Amino acid sequence: MFPAIFVRQCVPVAFGVGNIIPLVKDKSKNLNDIDNYRPITLIPVISKIFEHVLLSLCEDQLVSDDVQFGFKRGLCCNEAIFALRTTVSHFTSARSTVYLAVLDIRKAFDSVHHDKLFDSIVATGVPDVIVSILRHWILRVNVRWGMRCSQFFAVFNGVRQGSVLSPAIFNVFINIFIVRLRQLNIGCHLRSMFIGCLLCADDMILICPSVKGLQHMLDVCVSIGDLISL
Repeated sequence: MFPAIFVRQCVPVAFGVGNIIPLVKDKSKNLNDIDNYRPITLIPVISKIFEHVLLSLCEDQLVSDDVQFGFKRGLCCNEAIFALRTTVSHFTSARSTVYLAVLDIRKAFDSVHHDKLFDSIVATGVPDVIVSILRHWILRVNVRWGMRCSQFFAVFNGVRQGSVLSPAIFNVFINIFIVRLRQLNIGCHLRSMFIGCLLCADDMILICPSVKGLQHMLDVCVSIGDLISL
């Protein structure tokens, strides 16, 4: 079946079916508040297996910057925190100022614009056949609440929850923030290594020796957010 998918450049409809289960974030808060729920999507196992095949074929292209610590094997928040503390200690021990800004993109995974997402994937050199398959991979989901389920509806934005490919694809999509900030040549550096921003998935810390420089970095982040609809 997998070779047939490559020939036709589309996946079976069943590959795109998902069940959304809302989980309470904090039981002590208002259970009628929709923002107090985190939706978890369950997708078919066979579609995950196929995604592993796709990932093995394009893993070398789906590469993000070293200052992105999220969704990478062997890395987590601890490494990002270590890099942050090392940078701050380096500048303060040299009697230099260092300023930080912490950014969190609102509902980043659910609001990714698909056309702009695929443009970022194409730019990495991922084979056209894989891009075509992903473009035609429509997710149809329902919401399960207790023993009841809603009608199915199509999802046309965001990255697929529960997907094997989504973490790597999201990192590539959001990597434009790091690229543009590097080009400014403003943020903190340790020797020749740029450490002006640290990311863990969609959480970002900007680090700069001056307030004016930090403001410029923030302005650039805002313009990039507008550019890619985040």
